[in-house]
Amino acid sequence: MSALPATVARASVEAELDAARVWAARHDWILSWEAETLLLRLATYHRPAQRLVELLAKTDGYRALPPAWMFVRPGTEEANAAVFPAAGNMPGIGSIFHGSGVICAPWNRLAYTEHGGPHDNWSGPEAWLQVPEGTIAHTIPDMLAIIDAHLRASAGFMG
Repeated sequence: MSALPATVARASVEAELDAARVWAARHDWILSWEAETLLLRLATYHRPAQRLVELLAKTDGYRALPPAWMFVRPGTEEANAAVFPAAGNMPGIGSIFHGSGVICAPWNRLAYTEHGGPHDNWSGPEAWLQVPEGTIAHTIPDMLAIIDAHLRASAGFMG
């Protein structure tokens, strides 16, 4: 949890929300924003696996911290291997879908060691905007575009 006031995080997310909604509509994603709880919930259809996928982003602390992105069982906040996409073939960059069940990117709070992730080499989640390696995204619409590209390259799910 960030010391950043919820009103600041909410305003930061809402400043990007129109662009995120436009992106989502253009790419067949459903986006809902729960302003009180600072949760972004997104859903799309994973064509290769022929099933719905749902993604949740906890945005408390946003932009001081990156969102905490996770794939969840649709309609819940339950994350597990059965709902996490398998790594796909992304030539030259590798997949953001890590075998530990986390989206492995500097813009995912859960990728950092402090939050149970594999990365201790990115100077912590507070420095997410300065990380010079990995898959870079500085706005929510950019993050969604990267997740979507990797999801399209995924043939199925880990579990």
